[in-house]
Amino acid sequence: MPIAARSLRPALLLGVTLAIGGSFDTPARADDAACIDSIERALTSRKSGKLHDALKRLAGCSDPSCPSEVRTECTQRIDAVGAAMPTLVFAAKDGGGNDLVAVSVTMDGAPLAASLDGRPLSIDPGEHTFRFETAGRPPLDKTFVVREGEKDRVESVVLGPAVVVTSPPPAAETAPLPPGSWTSRKTLAVVTGGVGLVGLGMGIAWSAYASSAQSKEQANCSASSCPNRPQAADDYNTAQKNATGATIGIAAGAALIAAGVVLWITAPPGASAVNATAWHIAPSVLPAGGGLTIGGRL
Repeated sequence: MPIAARSLRPALLLGVTLAIGGSFDTPARADDAACIDSIERALTSRKSGKLHDALKRLAGCSDPSCPSEVRTECTQRIDAVGAAMPTLVFAAKDGGGNDLVAVSVTMDGAPLAASLDGRPLSIDPGEHTFRFETAGRPPLDKTFVVREGEKDRVESVVLGPAVVVTSPPPAAETAPLPPGSWTSRKTLAVVTGGVGLVGLGMGIAWSAYASSAQSKEQANCSASSCPNRPQAADDYNTAQKNATGATIGIAAGAALIAAGVVLWITAPPGASAVNATAWHIAPSVLPAGGGLTIGGRL
């Protein structure tokens, strides 16, 4: 159990006297008294929250020239003060979020760190005002309440104005085009007709596939004999699927070509331009079937 401050000096003096002289009449050495004084002053600093000062005092009474009883007490108190000492880790960034290293820090007007390297700084508990300074940017003052026993607490600050990302101005409305000008509806008509031609071509291709599959079926299974009935059945199914795809492709292609013609004819002169990229038109033709996807706005 630690020795109470008010009874520490008599007890230690008694122990020192017995150790060096074996008699109560022998006075303590001057350096022994200084060792005892150091530990008593350290206790006072510890109670007032001045942990750095307490460690300095305890370093004096842990000297080998001090009595062993005093050194033992000092060692225990050094460990306790070290555990209670708070530490802060400061991080600084510029307005763009980049780390800053060349930042000097003062605490309550006194120098604390010449730069920030990510290592913790020992701080006495309590309220402190920190100033962060770096070249080319205005200084920044911050007040933190540091709590006893708090370890590696991270505090980040931003030096300099934040980088503002400006968005482009909204696009102005497109004015009506003069009569006879090329409009987006005409563009849509050309795109629609082009997709229709692609669909028509795909339908013709599927028709050729269907005809080929039908020829294979007839070769494998004629009217008089059918030596390879399973293959003939598979060719028949393939021909049916291809024929369905051909029908859908040709029908969709023809419809799109017709729609393109209508769009071209009905395009009003001088109509407001419409973003043609907002439209999507595409045929979907597969062996198992097909379809047509049209979307967009006018």
